[in-house]
Amino acid sequence: MSLLVTLLLVSYALLIFLFAGYEKITLVGFPSLPDDKASSLPRDTPLVSIILPVRNQASTLEGCLTSLTSLDYPSKETIVVDGDSTDETPKILARFRDKIRIFNEEPLPKRWVGKNWACHLGYQQAKGELFLFTDGDSIHATDSLTRTVAYLQSSKVDLVTLAPQTILKTFWEKLLQPVVFYLIMVSVGGKWVNDDRRPNYSIGNGQYMLITRAAYEKIGGHKAVHDRIVEDLSMARNLKRAGLKLRFLVAQDAFGVRMYSSLREIWLGWRKNFYTVSENHRLLKALQRFLFLFVFFILPFIILTQGILLAPSQPVNLFLLTGAFMSFWLWLGMLIFYKQGARLNPAYGVLLPLAVAVYMAIGVDSTIRGALGKGLSWKGRIYEQNNQKPDDKSRRV
Repeated sequence: MSLLVTLLLVSYALLIFLFAGYEKITLVGFPSLPDDKASSLPRDTPLVSIILPVRNQASTLEGCLTSLTSLDYPSKETIVVDGDSTDETPKILARFRDKIRIFNEEPLPKRWVGKNWACHLGYQQAKGELFLFTDGDSIHATDSLTRTVAYLQSSKVDLVTLAPQTILKTFWEKLLQPVVFYLIMVSVGGKWVNDDRRPNYSIGNGQYMLITRAAYEKIGGHKAVHDRIVEDLSMARNLKRAGLKLRFLVAQDAFGVRMYSSLREIWLGWRKNFYTVSENHRLLKALQRFLFLFVFFILPFIILTQGILLAPSQPVNLFLLTGAFMSFWLWLGMLIFYKQGARLNPAYGVLLPLAVAVYMAIGVDSTIRGALGKGLSWKGRIYEQNNQKPDDKSRRV
């Protein structure tokens, strides 16, 4: 084996080892939502406007509304904006009409994403000092809002966004969802998003975002991100750029979400995000993302495989040694993440290369469609499509 190949393999192994150290620094010991119930809340608790955009969510909506209307927070209103649902969603909403305020979505303006438009309409109806934006597939613990408001007030921050307990039932959910969440956290800097001195590190989870009215209006709300499919991340970026304070906490005992229930839903859901997550230079950044995924999560296992193939003739070879070393650290990180973060059988972590390969395939689909202007579909609407007219049927179905 040439000296150059030896140096490359050893240097590469060192790079993966340093990456494992970065994982430990940014992900291990992630802060959680305090479980001390809001003894610190003042008697004049601020009114919280819970804003819930829905569209064809009959399978999860009843559980969500039951949990929201059962919250023990004493001063709240629940505003639901229905985006022309064609399933049983309107009937479910009707059963809760005595406990919530229901609005039908107005015609979707050109270049607006449906969810952002619904959230904006909800904001226009909201009376609260605080806004909680959440999703129709979420389930909230009775004390979740009380705890989150208490944390926001005691920490004197402007936005608290939570990571939920992910409800995963099928093989593909358990294989892909934790890996995608892990990749997102690695890419945004993990715990560094909570560092007010690092404005370039930010994240928002649209499934649960509690924000003050003053902060929401200062950053322009959903109107400022009206055409962003990944609106929660864009809002978080705007907030930190404005010098405001954000906190991202794990809250697995506070609320749970089942985002997708099949491989098809997972594919379509993450396809709409992969290409559009970047605010500019999307194609270049998508290609950089592919390179990152290949170098850090696929190539080490290719090297290990090469070492195994050489083993019959060379039982101890550098491909085997460096490949095993790199794979060990990558697998260890995923095993820990699956056990502690996702609370799943850590054996799924062994399938890390498969999960990343599928995610890359989703990314290829997203990038091709996005770069060529073919559009990205979600909930019966098509976004990022070239030559889309204001009255195009893809806007409202």
